[in-house]
Amino acid sequence: MPVDGAGEDGPGPASLCPHFGTCGGCAAQDLGDDAYRRWKRGFVEAALRRAGLEAEVAAPVSVPPASRRRARFFAARGPSGLSLGFHARASHDVVDMTTCRVLEQGLFALTRPLRRYFQQTLDPGQSGEAEAQIVSGALDILIRTTGRLDLERCQGLVDFARQAGIARVSWQGLRPDRAQRKGGRGRPSGALRSAEVVAELRPVTARFGGVAVALPPMAFVQASAAGEALLVDAVTAAIARGARVADLYSGAGTFTFPLARGRRVAAFDGDEALIAALDAAARGAGLGARVTGAVRNLARRPLRSDELDGFDAVVMDPPRAGAPAQARELAASGVPLVVMVSCDPATFARDGKILTDGGFTPGPVMPVDQFVWTRHVELVARFSR
Repeated sequence: MPVDGAGEDGPGPASLCPHFGTCGGCAAQDLGDDAYRRWKRGFVEAALRRAGLEAEVAAPVSVPPASRRRARFFAARGPSGLSLGFHARASHDVVDMTTCRVLEQGLFALTRPLRRYFQQTLDPGQSGEAEAQIVSGALDILIRTTGRLDLERCQGLVDFARQAGIARVSWQGLRPDRAQRKGGRGRPSGALRSAEVVAELRPVTARFGGVAVALPPMAFVQASAAGEALLVDAVTAAIARGARVADLYSGAGTFTFPLARGRRVAAFDGDEALIAALDAAARGAGLGARVTGAVRNLARRPLRSDELDGFDAVVMDPPRAGAPAQARELAASGVPLVVMVSCDPATFARDGKILTDGGFTPGPVMPVDQFVWTRHVELVARFSR
């Protein structure tokens, strides 16, 4: 249900955030509705033109403001105190946020206990990070700082999680040169170690297609629940027929389980923990005969054309870098239908051009604006032959 002036065609008129112009999070809060829609759609049209991909671009469909459920907060303790928020535009300086028009209320509320935690644990000149997401009301958070995970740090993180109502907290070490910054500056993470779960006070569980999936720490989910619903609806509508579907870059089953209604779905992803979560959820829901998961690095070892030939349709939702090798195998296969989902118009256009050169015809490209007021946009399109 659209809120705060949001609608199907755009996020609606926005009262400007007091951080707009300084914070690097939003770039277009000052645009009116029509100009904003043209601006967002223009990114997609320009990417398609550059790649030589001829396809209709539909009007963007937007999620409401204040619906983003994933964020990375940066903390820096300088001479004037602690700054906590996002990076400034074209800078690694940290904007000390007091409000946000983009984040879910429950996610932004995390900044208060985070501020207290970093104020207590960072020395002057040090910085840290907190990557967080809220799934079905449960907060999952990963803290990154320098040092080591000793008993004192563990106890501090457990206390922090309990006081802040966090479901699960993990920790990851940063290189000292990435965390020692003067004057309120923060830097992108340079992790020394793999993340370690410190406390899991209750499960973090997503529901995909009505199936409960216990997610591993900071598992990938779409940036907003509303955006996920739009994408799932578009993907399932695009595959109206077909008994056997391959879900490539499946994650923990965002599209797998909705597609499993009346179909057999084979899910492939390079993340072992995500596939394990998908398999466990399928067994728990009695779908073991219809849903299978396989760990496979599709960038290095894409499904070959002969492996694809038994599928009636393929869904492909790769990371921002796209999947050119997999697109080439799809183009060489006998698969009649491919539904592509992408968070990057340029790599989407490149991979889509590979498909069209292989005989596929693209349907309308639907931009899903789940990154409101930013340059980012999600895309979904059907390629058939």
